[in-house]
Amino acid sequence: MSSVLGRFDPVEANRYGQQLFLAGITWQKGSSRTARQAEQRTRAAPPLVPPRMTKQHKALLDQPLLFPQTLDDYTISSRYERPTLFHAERDYTKLRQKDFPWPADSALLLRLWNLADQRTARLGWSPAVRMRCRAGLRIVLGMQDSPGTPIPLTSLEFLADINLTSKHVAAVLDEAGLLIDDRENTLERWFQTRLSGLPEQMTNEVRIWYDVMANGRSKPPRRRPRSTVTIRLHFSWALPTLKTWAADGHITLRTVTRDLVAAALAASDHPSRTGQGLRSMFQLLKQDHVLFADPTYRMHLPYHPAREPLPLETAAIRALLDLSNPARAAVTALVAFHGLHTGQVRDLKLIGVSAGWLHIDGRNIPLADPVRERITAYLDYRNTSWPTTANPHLFVNRRSAMELRSVGIRWIKLLLGPGVSCRSIREDRILAEALASRGDARRLHDMFGLSISASLRYTNVVDHPGFTDPTPPP
Repeated sequence: MSSVLGRFDPVEANRYGQQLFLAGITWQKGSSRTARQAEQRTRAAPPLVPPRMTKQHKALLDQPLLFPQTLDDYTISSRYERPTLFHAERDYTKLRQKDFPWPADSALLLRLWNLADQRTARLGWSPAVRMRCRAGLRIVLGMQDSPGTPIPLTSLEFLADINLTSKHVAAVLDEAGLLIDDRENTLERWFQTRLSGLPEQMTNEVRIWYDVMANGRSKPPRRRPRSTVTIRLHFSWALPTLKTWAADGHITLRTVTRDLVAAALAASDHPSRTGQGLRSMFQLLKQDHVLFADPTYRMHLPYHPAREPLPLETAAIRALLDLSNPARAAVTALVAFHGLHTGQVRDLKLIGVSAGWLHIDGRNIPLADPVRERITAYLDYRNTSWPTTANPHLFVNRRSAMELRSVGIRWIKLLLGPGVSCRSIREDRILAEALASRGDARRLHDMFGLSISASLRYTNVVDHPGFTDPTPPP
């Protein structure tokens, strides 16, 4: 570099490019080897041994949390976060848990360990789950690039490479307010993939419909967010028609007329579903003043024909009632004898089957003797498998036993096996009661809690020739 009149000349210095200097490696006046060694000793790395529980640490455990309670509080200290220069792919498969460094902030680690111990006592975690959670918390804090900042949820995926689960670690971090859910929205990705291929203006209009359906609307006309299933169904039912109109030259939904909707319904294999999807889209866009008119307004849409209930083979139900699998036998017994649907089976609590009675939806039903026998066998299996669980639900598995949530729908489907479902067993039970009572809708309502329209679905098939008994009732 050159200087002009003893000063630094930036033009001359940048003639042949710039030299990148990293902080702390340039020579400074008065520095020596002894001074550098002393500085390195003062900035020693965190110890690779567990921190001792000192009196100060014990006092910290009894004090309020030292870190912010909400993620909004981190906006003030965001400037202190040290962003990484680049993200490198790391391979942790060959490392052991003891190879990871200990975090510099031992007080924060002890606080998180205390929260993990509290969850262990509250949810009934086993000692092995507690130790794995504590190990995961130590490793995650030790691997932070910016200690003390919130931890993204996707950064916990590497715990699977060292045989640790990230679910319990994420639960503790979330309870402490140190977790950021940065996962990609699967519904958004699915919607964006299906939307490709439509004209730009039509895409923007459908995007408005999706935003209101997914997030709701606080301004009049107000609208609550719809479920993921509803959004998927309505969009899937309307998408083939939208692509057909785009192929015919329509670049916006404003040019769609009532005749085009009627022709689309006539050409559809499921006109009731297509009409419901189109009406959902046009009605919302008309309310937002995106469209001038709703072509489906007061249009008669065909109804989807209801499926008639069919009986199930008795041998299939008897095979599921075998006591070799207590969970499957108990679920089948509740559905086959008392007609519970999948949601009722999942949400059934332990207090709902007390003293030989079934308490559900405000109804008290005496349990049948085969149901009592199988529930007793399942409770013995439950107490043996998860003796310390705090889950209040009757049915638990190895995942829900560590939490307070109910089992998933997939667990019940896998439990019953292929070809049989709770819905088919429930329909067989209600249909048998309808045949035995000669179509008494009030009896179906009292026993199974069915509405009038749902009861008519079973009473209308009582006179079917396949169910007619040639011998008159006594």
